[in-house]
Amino acid sequence: MGGVDRYKDIDANIAANVRAYREAAGMSQEELAQRMADRGFPFTQATVWKVERGQRPVRAGELIALGDLFGRILVTNLTDHPDATRHTIQLERTRGNASAAYSALKAAAAAYLDAQVQLVYAARLAHDAGHGASELYTSWLTVPAEEAVIEARVEYETEDVRHEQLNGEVNKILDALRANGYEPHRHIEDITFYPAEEPDKADAAADAP
Repeated sequence: MGGVDRYKDIDANIAANVRAYREAAGMSQEELAQRMADRGFPFTQATVWKVERGQRPVRAGELIALGDLFGRILVTNLTDHPDATRHTIQLERTRGNASAAYSALKAAAAAYLDAQVQLVYAARLAHDAGHGASELYTSWLTVPAEEAVIEARVEYETEDVRHEQLNGEVNKILDALRANGYEPHRHIEDITFYPAEEPDKADAAADAP
């Protein structure tokens, strides 16, 4: 009986996971159907809808195509328990974010190093021409690219502390204001609605001599 239990939920897992991977990829049911059709499978939006609701089983070839379509994931990933899939998707997304951020950081560092080379070249040309280059222009030559990472790390690690300190100071000021009768909040009771003709009457009264 234990062997049977291992497989009884696979179809339901596939149904849930197809939807989870589709949504993680930012695809609509129509887009998924079109991509499957491009691979030679007669999928429509209705087909995807039925698959995701567990009303239409996925054939072996379709399963392989779906795994390739969702980023070359293993077929076994599509049969995993949905909870495991949720964690896998989250891990893949955050890994991708970290990889993209690292690539952006590396590109920014390369751009900064190139800018320094251009700056020192311009400073040398100015110097040779007898114009010189003040520290206003050359100060960036003494700042290594690594300093930006160090600054970012320090700011990141102290952000919560500074935020708490700022909130504490703001609350002290607000408490002092409230103690003297000032209430900065607005309340729904502060709003009064008038019939449509009331503003006209008020205007007429204001215009009267």
